[in-house]
Amino acid sequence: MARRVFLVGVVVLLGIGLAGATSLVKMSFSDLAREADHIVVGTVTGIQGEWDESARFIHTNVYLTVERSLRGNAPEEIIVRTPGGEAGGVAMRADGVASFEVGEKVLVFLTTWEDGRAKVLGYSQGKSRVLEDEGGRARLQGGVADGLALDGVARELREGPDHNIPLRPVR
Repeated sequence: MARRVFLVGVVVLLGIGLAGATSLVKMSFSDLAREADHIVVGTVTGIQGEWDESARFIHTNVYLTVERSLRGNAPEEIIVRTPGGEAGGVAMRADGVASFEVGEKVLVFLTTWEDGRAKVLGYSQGKSRVLEDEGGRARLQGGVADGLALDGVARELREGPDHNIPLRPVR
């Protein structure tokens, strides 16, 4: 049984690879800030992989409790959908996709899929872990905000030239 699941996973992954490759466009902090519908700090409270409606692709729903909204009026909980994941004993991976862990505190730049569900803008470029440095200050690790202080990012987003961009709702 395990061998069958493995073979199905390999065949599915090869099929995805042959069906169409993903090109990841390099984005700067300014690009993400300008294009994001919402920018939030929150904690990952759950992760659930599931098959899409066509039963051809797996995506992961990342449950995020919003602690601070730096752009937009985000609800208290957002479900962020990412390509790939694990469901029913099958794993699918997509290169460049942001990965999450339950309990992890993150800063994410969000936009929406065509169906209105939230997604991380710029794939892994739009997600940073929030960690405390030796002085107790929140610092960002990973993504385009790597190494920046969270308070500095919040100030730039609040006072920067792109702070009045109209927003779309996130589901």
